[in-house]
Amino acid sequence: RELRRGGKDGAALQASATGTRQLGCTRLARAFNMQNTDQIVDDAAPADEQGQLVPAGHDVTIPYRAPDLPTKEDLQVAEAKKLVLRVLDTRISQQDPPTALCAIQLALKLVSNILDNPGEEKYQRFKSSNPKIQKQLLRVPGGDELLLHMGFKTKVQEFEEFWVACVSPIWLRVLGEARAGLARYETLVASKVEEQQKQTKQRLEGTNKVRQETLAQIEADKLDRRDRSWR
Repeated sequence: RELRRGGKDGAALQASATGTRQLGCTRLARAFNMQNTDQIVDDAAPADEQGQLVPAGHDVTIPYRAPDLPTKEDLQVAEAKKLVLRVLDTRISQQDPPTALCAIQLALKLVSNILDNPGEEKYQRFKSSNPKIQKQLLRVPGGDELLLHMGFKTKVQEFEEFWVACVSPIWLRVLGEARAGLARYETLVASKVEEQQKQTKQRLEGTNKVRQETLAQIEADKLDRRDRSWR
C-alpha cells in the first residue's frame, strides 16, 4: 500500500524496496557460490598412484601390493633368536639367581665386545680353559648351549681348545638379537637377586634382634640371681 502512494514518498519507498531486493539477491548468489565451492571441494576427483586427479565418474584402480615375505636369512635369524631365548628361559634363568646373573652378564659382555669391536679378532674367541668363563658360564647348565645358538663353535688351535664366534652378516644379526635378549633377562634376574638380598638382610636383622633380646634376658637373669644370693 505504501508503494501506491504518489509523490516523493512513494518514489523513495519504491527505490528502497528495489535496493533491498537487489541486496537480497546478491547475498543469495554469494551463498549459492559458496555452497557450490564446498560441493566442488567435497566432490573433488580422487587421485591415482601418480597423484594425478581422475575425472569424476571414472573408477580408480589401485593395484594390491602383497606384504614382503621373510627371506631365508630372516628365518634363520628368527630361529636362532628363539633358541637363545629358550635356553635363557628354561635353563640358565632357572638356576639360583646369583649364578644365573653371573652367567648372563658374562655372556652379554662377550657378545657386546664382538658387536662393539667387529674388526678385533681377539674378542671373537676365548680359551675353553679360561677359569672365569669355565666357572661362570660353561659349567652352568645351558651355558654351552647358549654359546652354540649364538654362533660360537669349538676349534682346536695349537693343541688348545677355543670357542670361536662366527662373524658373518647373518650371525652378527643373531648376536644383536641375543644381546637384546640377554639384557632383558639380566634386568629380570637382577631384580630377583635384589629381592633375595633384601629378604636375607631382613632375616639377619630379625635374628640379630632375637639374639640381642636373648642376651639381655640372660644378663637380667644373672643380675636377679646375684641379688638373691646377697639376701
